[in-house]
Amino acid sequence: MTTTEPRTPPAPAGTVTEEEIARFVVARFLPGVDVAELEPDYDLLATAVIDSLGLLRIASWLERTHGVVVPDRELTGPRFRSVRAIHETAARAASTGTRS
Repeated sequence: MTTTEPRTPPAPAGTVTEEEIARFVVARFLPGVDVAELEPDYDLLATAVIDSLGLLRIASWLERTHGVVVPDRELTGPRFRSVRAIHETAARAASTGTRS
């Protein structure tokens, strides 16, 4: 069985929004949940929505879809704890020019 990740139209690098991140998280990790139900500060790690592999999948999606490469030192739980934290991490990576 092949799992497909939601496709988001390409956007300029670094322009990923919290809404896009929430849509990806819901589609990939919370099927059946309405994206509007996912609060930006909901703790995705403490509630086991994502784990270390999920963190890597999100980082990979950010790179493929938005051209944002999250540096290895940023691939930590606190940086991916919530939609808001992921957004801040992606914005930080984009602003430092770390892009694919």
